Amino acid sequence: MLKRIGIVWMIALLQQSLCGLAFASPHKAFADDQTRTIQQGSSVTLTANAPPGDPPPAAYQWVKDGLPISGAIRKDLVVSSAGRYQVVLYNADGCESKQSDGVNILEAPPNIYADMAIDVKDVRSSDNLDDPFKYVISIKNNGKDDATSVKVQDQLPNEIQLQQLIAPLKGDASVSGKNITWNIGQVKVGETADLSMIVKALKTGTITNAANVSATEPDPVLANNTDNVTTIVTELVIPNVFTPNGDNVNDTFVIPGLDTYPGNELTIVNRWDATVYRKVNYKNDWTGDGLNEGTYFYILKVKQPTGSWSIYKGYVTLLRARQ
Repeated sequence: MLKRIGIVWMIALLQQSLCGLAFASPHKAFADDQTRTIQQGSSVTLTANAPPGDPPPAAYQWVKDGLPISGAIRKDLVVSSAGRYQVVLYNADGCESKQSDGVNILEAPPNIYADMAIDVKDVRSSDNLDDPFKYVISIKNNGKDDATSVKVQDQLPNEIQLQQLIAPLKGDASVSGKNITWNIGQVKVGETADLSMIVKALKTGTITNAANVSATEPDPVLANNTDNVTTIVTELVIPNVFTPNGDNVNDTFVIPGLDTYPGNELTIVNRWDATVYRKVNYKNDWTGDGLNEGTYFYILKVKQPTGSWSIYKGYVTLLRARQ
């Protein structure tokens, strides 16, 4: 509800009593401008004043759109709706004046707005081309009023394949080709909602996904109606077996192309999740010394030229027996 405000307006009166009571030329508080605009839900106060030197009126009757307003018989009138307002003055003898010049009251639309903000992020366990990952779209209403007919649209890039659109807890989401549409009937003030989807990159490189949000209500902050996330997909091919048996063939755990990156960190764990090897700036020289044959799991962090870090996870089998 908007705060009600009171504004005193002097209605200029130039009247001639029907029974001989005269009113001199009045002071005009607003020159010749007798039209004012108020916000819906607010109010103004109109005040009828006789000009200086004239006898004060004994009674008043306010008129709206040519018809008397029931009970509006005082000097002041609180107005909260559109219309043309006039006043009739009465002297002590009950004689009435002509209707005053009118004041036109206009109503502006209510000052309602919803500030819808959107955030797009990717959730990944690996930067490997073969591993699916998740996009999460989050929206929030930062405005002072509820948002209605909220729509989120995400045009997936050509390098991305949608594998699963997860049904949101709020609203309905649909897919047409690469276009994701999420409709929500209402998002209350301060409320948040999420939409998730599982996707897979079709090629390596830098992939940017952008989404936007809109609502029926005016939005004073358009800058947060759109957001995007950039994902770097690499093509390191990590072997899943090596044979450190001294035959000079595949004796170390070699990751082709690793030396082209500015930094890395390799961690090897066993089936009980205990770390058996860790190396910063790994040089493709791990031989599995002291370890039994079997399957181990790796976590490889690779620093990209942009400064961000890519993470690869998988398994590698260590075999020592000669074939």
